[in-house]
Amino acid sequence: MDTDRVRDHFQEEALAYDEAILRLVPRYHEQHGILLSLLPFTRDQPLRVLDLGCGTGVLSHVVLEEFARATGVAFDLTENMLVQAKKRLRRFADRVSFQQGDFGKDEIGKGYDLVISGFAIHHLTNAAKQELYRRIFESLNPGGVFLHREIVAGATPALNALYERLWRDFVASQGERDDGWFRKYFEEDIPAPVEDQVEWLKQVGFVDVACHWRHFNFAIFGGTKA
Repeated sequence: MDTDRVRDHFQEEALAYDEAILRLVPRYHEQHGILLSLLPFTRDQPLRVLDLGCGTGVLSHVVLEEFARATGVAFDLTENMLVQAKKRLRRFADRVSFQQGDFGKDEIGKGYDLVISGFAIHHLTNAAKQELYRRIFESLNPGGVFLHREIVAGATPALNALYERLWRDFVASQGERDDGWFRKYFEEDIPAPVEDQVEWLKQVGFVDVACHWRHFNFAIFGGTKA
């Protein structure tokens, strides 16, 4: 990962991120409901949650609002994203802490019941993704869950090209010029096929691993620590 390039990009985009993401990611809000529906916890459990690459705190908000006894750590690379996350999560101030760092190499902690991540891990090389998945597994309590909402590649070059074209069509349909966004995508992102990533999760010890939802090159997948 070119950490400096990614940091500079998201430092710059933090203020406009929440508005822009709706024009860039199809079925964005639908994904939140799907993620919640996949969590095997009762709503009164005192969960400890890690949000890796929390951005503006969207997934942390979704979980903390649904689970009244949950506490969370919102972890992100950029100061500006954490500023926006603190604003979004201010009514949960007594239940969430914030950590700035590079999850590709920095300590992420242990003792979590749930690790979530949204549109962040694709910045890592494939080898670094696998190492992070191992570290996430180690960070979870037994019975803990990892759920990942991510940009993924197609399983073949032909599928990848098809998904890219359909994504560009969506972006254009939202009135967004795609040239600048896709230039950054090709410069900064290293998406991997979801088929490969579910295998990597199995290899580090996760069980009940699956891709639960997919829309072309967007997916929600994860597993459980037995």
